[in-house]
Amino acid sequence: MFHKVFIDPRSTINYSSYYVQGLYDVFGKSNVRFSFQYFSDLKEIDILMAFVLIGKETTQKVIIDYRDQSDMVEEALSWSDIYAKINVDEQTVQHPDSYKLVNIPPSFAIKIWNHGELFFHLCNNFIKAKIIKKFKDKNIHIRPKQWILNYLSLLKRQELRRYIIKNQSLGDNYVFVSTLWPNQDNTNTNRYHYMSICSQKPEINIEGGFFVSKKMWKKKTIPDTISHELLYNKYLSNKTYIQNTKKSLFVFNTPAVHNCHGWKLGEYLCMGKAIISTPLVNETPVPLVHGEHIYFVENKQDIEKAVTLLLENKDLRQHLENNAKSYYDKHVSPAKVIERIIQDSVK
Repeated sequence: MFHKVFIDPRSTINYSSYYVQGLYDVFGKSNVRFSFQYFSDLKEIDILMAFVLIGKETTQKVIIDYRDQSDMVEEALSWSDIYAKINVDEQTVQHPDSYKLVNIPPSFAIKIWNHGELFFHLCNNFIKAKIIKKFKDKNIHIRPKQWILNYLSLLKRQELRRYIIKNQSLGDNYVFVSTLWPNQDNTNTNRYHYMSICSQKPEINIEGGFFVSKKMWKKKTIPDTISHELLYNKYLSNKTYIQNTKKSLFVFNTPAVHNCHGWKLGEYLCMGKAIISTPLVNETPVPLVHGEHIYFVENKQDIEKAVTLLLENKDLRQHLENNAKSYYDKHVSPAKVIERIIQDSVK
């Protein structure tokens, strides 16, 4: 079996953080390192994570593709023994090299290092990535500003333990909503329906709305269909967002850019929330079952029915909460994702 892991230092760290934590959990932090030693033949790595599992008699080259798109990066696919991917659809599984494919559940960025560790890896991996670039004919353009911002963004994220709710259904009919996606009209429309329905129910204590940055206000990228009464431009930290979401009686999910599984779905499962969701476009490795792990809705009328039902039916709400958390523990946690990849690599 495998006992060491080497990670390509070019991996996009804010998206990779979830899997780095999984590798730490499975192999131990001391057995996981960033190194360019095993990646000389991987010329192209953009928004991907690459690592190599090292055993006594074998190695396995792994790509984790957390991009929004459902296609696979051909060069990375050719390099890999295992190609783990979040957003998988029917066309993905029809690819000639789909035997390498491992469907993995949605993830989200988390804090994995203290300040000292983060700045060490920021500098050290940047140097290693630049060294790799010298030996390549083709590579991503490593932009210092973006590199620094990606690493520093982890300081604003929360450790995984901060997502855990010790006592379910903490909210007193409290519902928190947030996030407007620029140029994603269908996503925004469904979120707007949910928000409007909640705001019109006197039993619900609603907070938040569509967060809109000053840049979005200036560019006028707000859909005309959305009432400005449900918009706000007060910045909320990731810590506050998590605290408010944990208190919320239930939450709302929709596929986002390119119909992908957004970070919210992974976060909601981790928190063990009662999730109202429009249908998922991409597959999950284990289906999320309506009425068990999640409550699916098709339109505005369905959303109103679901909000009313979960508001009044505490048993159903707790049933969804418990099963969402159980689903996370069995399939979505960082360690479980890494274990799934390892199991596929030894078949």
